[in-house]
Amino acid sequence: MATVKDPSTSSPRTERLNVRLTPDALATLKEAAARQQQDMTSFVLGAALDRARSILLEESVMRLTPAQARQLEESLLIPPEENVNLARLFQRVQGYGS
Repeated sequence: MATVKDPSTSSPRTERLNVRLTPDALATLKEAAARQQQDMTSFVLGAALDRARSILLEESVMRLTPAQARQLEESLLIPPEENVNLARLFQRVQGYGS
């Protein structure tokens, strides 16, 4: 599995994100950030990145029913048919540098 850098800490923070929100929403965020002993920027950025990663992971996972999983497994066990044109191409390429 590839290592993913944390974009919130791996490079200088040079970009900005402006958000308009209601006074109640701001109060909620401030209270939650205080309870986590974080400043607003760290709290909001951390929450947004956690949600973004979750969405991206969810979108990259293939879900199969048990029947679909069996069908996929069976399909992968079938040896591929020989592709004559591809075999000829490999023979030509191997002979090219000789």
